[in-house]
Amino acid sequence: MSASRLKFSEIEKPSAGEDPNDAGALAKALSKIELGKPETFGGRLRRQGNKDVIFERFNIHTPPDICADTRIIAVLGILEDAANPNDDGWFLSDFFAFWSVLQGATKRQVWYHCVDLDDLVKKHVHYLHGNPYKQRKVVLDADILGKAQNGPHSVQRVKPCNLRSTFRASVKNECKAAQACKENVLILMFGHGDKKTYGIQLGQGSVFKPKEFQNITKGVNTKVTLLTTQCYGGGWSCSPLINLSTLTAAGPKDLSLSWRFSGSIGRACGSMFTTAIIGKLTEDPRTGKQLVDSDDDDEGDDEVTDEQEESYAEFSRSVYDALLRNFDRRGYEHNITFSAQDDAWSMSWRERTGIPRHSFKERWDRLEDWAADSTLHPGDPQNRDPHTTDEQRAEYVKLRDLEMKKGKQNISEVEGSSQFDAKGSTPGKRTTSGLYGGRLEGLISTVSSLAPEYLNSHRGHDESGDDGALHNTLRRILSGQEREQSKVERALRAVTYRMDQMSAADRYLEIMEVTAPDGLHCCELDSHKVIHVVPYEKYETIERLIFDRDKVLFPHPTFEQGRPFYKGNLYLIAAFHNAGISIGLVTMKLDALTATLNQDLELQKQIVERDPEVTDKRQKLFHAYGAFRNMSPSQRQSLCAS
Repeated sequence: MSASRLKFSEIEKPSAGEDPNDAGALAKALSKIELGKPETFGGRLRRQGNKDVIFERFNIHTPPDICADTRIIAVLGILEDAANPNDDGWFLSDFFAFWSVLQGATKRQVWYHCVDLDDLVKKHVHYLHGNPYKQRKVVLDADILGKAQNGPHSVQRVKPCNLRSTFRASVKNECKAAQACKENVLILMFGHGDKKTYGIQLGQGSVFKPKEFQNITKGVNTKVTLLTTQCYGGGWSCSPLINLSTLTAAGPKDLSLSWRFSGSIGRACGSMFTTAIIGKLTEDPRTGKQLVDSDDDDEGDDEVTDEQEESYAEFSRSVYDALLRNFDRRGYEHNITFSAQDDAWSMSWRERTGIPRHSFKERWDRLEDWAADSTLHPGDPQNRDPHTTDEQRAEYVKLRDLEMKKGKQNISEVEGSSQFDAKGSTPGKRTTSGLYGGRLEGLISTVSSLAPEYLNSHRGHDESGDDGALHNTLRRILSGQEREQSKVERALRAVTYRMDQMSAADRYLEIMEVTAPDGLHCCELDSHKVIHVVPYEKYETIERLIFDRDKVLFPHPTFEQGRPFYKGNLYLIAAFHNAGISIGLVTMKLDALTATLNQDLELQKQIVERDPEVTDKRQKLFHAYGAFRNMSPSQRQSLCAS
């Protein structure tokens, strides 16, 4: 088998209880790290001429006052109906984790959101941050909210329809003011990413894109750093349109990941990326201080002196290294990225990012501790903690096998059915709802029939921004924990949309007469592997060809259908690549497919238009509209009121 052609049929998805961790992949990621070489730890160079440069690890430290006036602009883009901890609330946890350590650290800060925080805290009491298998921090509760709403750097609620324009204006004004005052700008963005543009969704149906950032900062020359936890955020690092420093939770083609949903109430607790960044900012200077390599032959290394500080290159490396070694043994999945404005990697990290000297550790330590989830065993393979011991793993396996032998566990084909799995539980007996005349039961029954098929396909990351909330909701419906009709209806629309997308991809290959990759249907393909096998330039070219036709091929979901689902796109890319089809022929086949689908659609429209019943109703509607149009304003108002 050639290295460039993936045998998808040889890829097996771990079933419930199996270990998803890859020690070899972790060791490989760590072995690639080279000191002073940003590209080995997620760095994106702006000039290819710097590819062989070894950047300084340490620099003369930034004077204490140089970053004290950094202007911080933060925005939370998610909508209120998805801001609960069982859904997209982990973005809210990230937002308040950074607010907790940064508020008050500089003079000028604005923190925007478009949700009712009072109502959310009243309903959910706490928002947590950290690995649910370990002790976590409370980053939002009634006490913290009171300080956040009434303090000097209060969080500001904006209407969802105005969030993007408000944030946009703030970025534009603060960057101009920072240039005039020779200050830094630090931008923090939390929300869902857009795969096509690398933008971030802010509020209701509005996306803030790199191109827009370029337009509003044109002619501005100041130090700007962007940190974002969105999916596909690496697009900001790679974009040739903008020149700024970046720290992103995912690569340009990757999903950002949260800590897994807890087993007790299905709560997600922020992202691993934020944990790694805050872990770096709050490390104890007495134990976290790095060592400088000595050039002489003296035994040992010298500690960094008070006049020295990590360069931005070393700061980025240490964040990446800490993610893999201290927080997430599957950290290689994230593909986190960094870039340095003007490729100034050797600049002091504080001067480069604008993050001031401050006692961040004291602030973080003051937050209330929250115990590990008691329903989760630390030896569970789903636990990403690199410090899990062999004894804990062995104990988990022993307890799991004992429960299975006793017959207390209902072994389900749905991944996550183990009582030690944060998302799993045994489907229980449901009570009949008389409120909806049995309709709720019918909805739950329909979702319960579709969910196992979807969840057992290679459907996406359980912890990702695009997939995690839906997967958690489906499991809660299957277990009987979720019975709110609106959420069940949205889950049904979302899973139906996704199943339809996969079925459409299968049909498209038949129409184009392209062989399915290793004979697999779309639902059987492990799409996570595609980007790692198909050469990047080829992958990006085919993806763009599909995106250019996606209004016909894979229409974007409506608001009720949930987050985008790109598995159909990935399936076509894998099929074209495995079949060895040239880009020119790919273009021809997609054009022919689009033409065929448009012809089918036009034929269906003609059939509907000729239907006598439709024609009769349309004529009645036109007559009614004509009569309404001829009424006086008072007559129309009277009719509408009645």
